[in-house]
Amino acid sequence: MIKKVIPIMLAAVLSLGALTACGQSDEVTTYKIGALVSQTGSFAGLGIQALDGIQVAIDEVNDAGGIDGVMLELVVYDDKSEVSEVPTAMKKMDEVDKVVAVVEGSATQLANALIPVSNDLEIPAAGISGTALLDDSLGDWFFRPMGSEVDYVNHLLEYIRDDLGVSSYGMLIENTGYGQGGQVFLPLMSPDFGVTIASEQYFDPGATDLSPQINNIANSDAGAIIIWGSTPTASMAIKQVREMGVTLPILTTPTQATPSMIEAFGAFYEMEPVVVSVTAKSDIWRQLPDDDPDKDMLAAYDALYQAKYDVPPAMWCVLGTQMIRFIVDGLQRSTPAPGDVEQARAELRDALEQTTNLDLLTATYTMSPGDHYGCTRQKLVLVTYENGQLVWVP
Repeated sequence: MIKKVIPIMLAAVLSLGALTACGQSDEVTTYKIGALVSQTGSFAGLGIQALDGIQVAIDEVNDAGGIDGVMLELVVYDDKSEVSEVPTAMKKMDEVDKVVAVVEGSATQLANALIPVSNDLEIPAAGISGTALLDDSLGDWFFRPMGSEVDYVNHLLEYIRDDLGVSSYGMLIENTGYGQGGQVFLPLMSPDFGVTIASEQYFDPGATDLSPQINNIANSDAGAIIIWGSTPTASMAIKQVREMGVTLPILTTPTQATPSMIEAFGAFYEMEPVVVSVTAKSDIWRQLPDDDPDKDMLAAYDALYQAKYDVPPAMWCVLGTQMIRFIVDGLQRSTPAPGDVEQARAELRDALEQTTNLDLLTATYTMSPGDHYGCTRQKLVLVTYENGQLVWVP
């Protein structure tokens, strides 16, 4: 009888040990941050850049010893440039990976798809959403440390009125979440600048022929064209405008100023009259005067990025880093226990709402429970193009 009891007791002890070991292996000891980025599909060019910037920011923190000794762990999912992939990946990051926060690094429509999911799952999230249209419906868990169409429009319309001296323009707008901002704010704000819209034209991402839309603008009273989009089609539009012999001045949003777009279509950017784009100071920081308040920060980031990748950071790299630095600031102020994931998420969310005068790469932010955008100062400039490079337009 004794011989039978001993093996049973031994088996029980071993079983208990196995369960204990299993519990230990499942214990969360790092701050896991999820990254949804387009590594395939139409937004891959932007998503891959953002991921590089995200990784730079993660390494920056870990190389400095983490947050009170707790390391950051990056969990990456490819959203495939498809809105339908967002909730699927989020469920895995919630249930399997136990992330404390999530960032969406590719495009406005993908970031906007994250808003309801992050609120349903109660996970703090930030995304590259370039539209202010949803700022009143971000909920309790989504934050938008990005830009606003209002700031883009101010720069573009001022240039049309003051530098070009024309009173009307044509708008060529992409049918995406990002494009919706242009569709709303350009007509809304144009009267304030004394300019009118001579022609409203739209295009789908992936379209290969925009000649009908371009002809409509060319045959109107437009004295310039604003091209508003986030996919390569928006840059291809510049090529088609010039190939069709249309010589109206062209103005664009920041995506057209990214290196991949310049490499593909830059020769057409530089055809007279040269394209003018609104973009972040980070793209041309070396050209800023030494007394510019943002130059030192941008120089330091450029050095950090180039030490890792040996190339200058593009705009989406900057935005990827910016989102992580925003999350990290909240973690540094809240220092939640990583083992209690739900409590850590709640404490981080509360800290993010208390963000005050946080100076990031493209803007300064102060958040509150009623304002999860919180931008108090944008760092935008106008640029033109010469020999494949951006040139600051003071």
